[in-house]
Amino acid sequence: MGNLTEELDILKSELGTPDFDQHLDRMLLHYTSAEDKAQIAVAASDMLDSIGEEIHAVNEQIDTLTAVKGISEMISFKYIAEKYFQKSKSWFSQRLNGHTVHGKVCRFTEEELATLRFALQDISKKIGSLSI
Repeated sequence: MGNLTEELDILKSELGTPDFDQHLDRMLLHYTSAEDKAQIAVAASDMLDSIGEEIHAVNEQIDTLTAVKGISEMISFKYIAEKYFQKSKSWFSQRLNGHTVHGKVCRFTEEELATLRFALQDISKKIGSLSI
């Protein structure tokens, strides 16, 4: 085994794989001092926190995309794609539905999700300001 810092970096790269648990078990057998175990515990806790943050971000994206899909019959995705993204309706649809294009799953980036949220708020304000 290398030094503890190097091992923690390797462990972090294995997060979410079957190798993670085995590596952590080996580390706990090798690094037995209270100081080492405390450092491992803090690093593992930080890794779990980062997973929680990633899950939260994914859940926010899912909520946004579910809401958008729910209004698909009420608004024009062609309008949103062209006006707010300067892209085609098919580009927008590929990202909204997670289609695979050229072997890669299409998703909105964080910046694109922010643009989408802005577009929906802008459209909502425009509709809300109408008086007939």
